[in-house]
Amino acid sequence: MDHISEIEAAASRILNFTIRTPSHTSACGNVLFKREDLQAGGSFKMRGAANKLLAANKAACRNGIVTVSSGNTGRALCALATEFPVPIHVFILDHCEVVKVDHLMRAGATVHIAGPSFFAASVRAREFARAHGMLFCSSSADWEFLYGVATIGLELHEAQPDLEVIYVPIGGGGLAAAVGTFYAALGARKRPRIIGVQSSQSRPIYEHFHHGRILSTPESTAAACLEGEPEAGAIILDIGRQVLTDVVVVTDDDILEAVARLACMGVLVEPGAAAGYAAYLRHTTAVDLAGVILTGAPTGQDVVDRAGVAEP
Repeated sequence: MDHISEIEAAASRILNFTIRTPSHTSACGNVLFKREDLQAGGSFKMRGAANKLLAANKAACRNGIVTVSSGNTGRALCALATEFPVPIHVFILDHCEVVKVDHLMRAGATVHIAGPSFFAASVRAREFARAHGMLFCSSSADWEFLYGVATIGLELHEAQPDLEVIYVPIGGGGLAAAVGTFYAALGARKRPRIIGVQSSQSRPIYEHFHHGRILSTPESTAAACLEGEPEAGAIILDIGRQVLTDVVVVTDDDILEAVARLACMGVLVEPGAAAGYAAYLRHTTAVDLAGVILTGAPTGQDVVDRAGVAEP
């Protein structure tokens, strides 16, 4: 696959449905923040959802769209309802945050409680989509979705081509797979180390990267969107060692400290979105410039006031 061409095509395709999020250099350290918390729809998932739906034959969406989500993928699909006014079904885990469930329902989605496991929920969601002739949209097992997300890497590279390292939060692994794929596809050209970040309470990708298999059962964490085992068919399991330099873990205390530090800079994010910054604070070595992707805003903070963007 010609990944660069596909990513560039995605960037053109989603231009009118997403924003080119700002990259801010912090005065509090040698770090460049990629502000996906300011993305239309509230998170980076908007990029992938837009590319998936816009690349699809509209007839495939006619009966509805199905996804499995901890909240943000469903939010992104609902935000595209003007262009795709079809039923949206979101399969969530039984411990999904109440505020995210309420937000999905108010946005018009039909919510299905699908148990404690992302793997099982994704299987049920796929079966539902097939049974009802609906389009299944996966944030971690679908290249069209990932090519949309990978436009983050394209923008980072254009804004700061000499980054030495980039910290990427990992939940289902789609973001890490996408950004890692973009930089790996640059070939022999100088590219940064890509460091995936998981919670120490829920670390299946960390274990798969370092040991070749998942060794523990994920537990609850302050960063709810990082919880759980990967979705069925998650692309990161196949390509993790090819596109990532390392995967590290951070504690809940690390994450909450990062949230607090960002808040002091005027940047409000959900805990999972701060995991990359937590890893930067804990793990970074001497580098010229590190990149940190802030993945999403708190639920309900969907509208971007570009004139009032906070700069760290």
